[in-house]
Amino acid sequence: MRSTFFGLVAFALAATLGSVPSNAQGQMPAQGGARNAPQQGSVQFLDLAAAKKMVAAAEAAATAANQHVAICVMDANGDVVLEERMDTTPHIPIVTAQGKARAVLLFGMPTGQIADAIQQKKPVDASVTAPPVGVGGGEITVMRGGLPVIKDGKIIGAIGVGGSASEQDEKFSQAGIDALGLK
Repeated sequence: MRSTFFGLVAFALAATLGSVPSNAQGQMPAQGGARNAPQQGSVQFLDLAAAKKMVAAAEAAATAANQHVAICVMDANGDVVLEERMDTTPHIPIVTAQGKARAVLLFGMPTGQIADAIQQKKPVDASVTAPPVGVGGGEITVMRGGLPVIKDGKIIGAIGVGGSASEQDEKFSQAGIDALGLK
């Protein structure tokens, strides 16, 4: 299992660093539903207004739970649209939130699914998508708290939350997605 996961990570990193853009398309595993990975040049975007709604809702959920977290919203290209660190939140959750959002985009699935597979020592069936040429890589974090933002069956972005227990981070991310009212 460990070698399968690290093999996927190595493949993803190699694709990220490669000079020829590739876009591995496929279906997500059954537990995540059938959704396509982000497409380069997609006409669907996650804009700043949507990211602000997501961050405000995630922050409100965290505040209601008396938690202080960092929230990162990325578009399908892996660019940060909006990032926020609540007062008294240290620096590490910022990196964690970014890593969770990046992992969602890279693997095309919620980070909780990857974390569960690792814990159960089961392989991960994922469609690895290389970022567009020129977009830097970065750390990926495979703990609960990263969720895809899906519109019309396509991933248009991701939200990652870090700074509290992973299960809570995931709830806060879901609150952010729910604020958009997407089906």
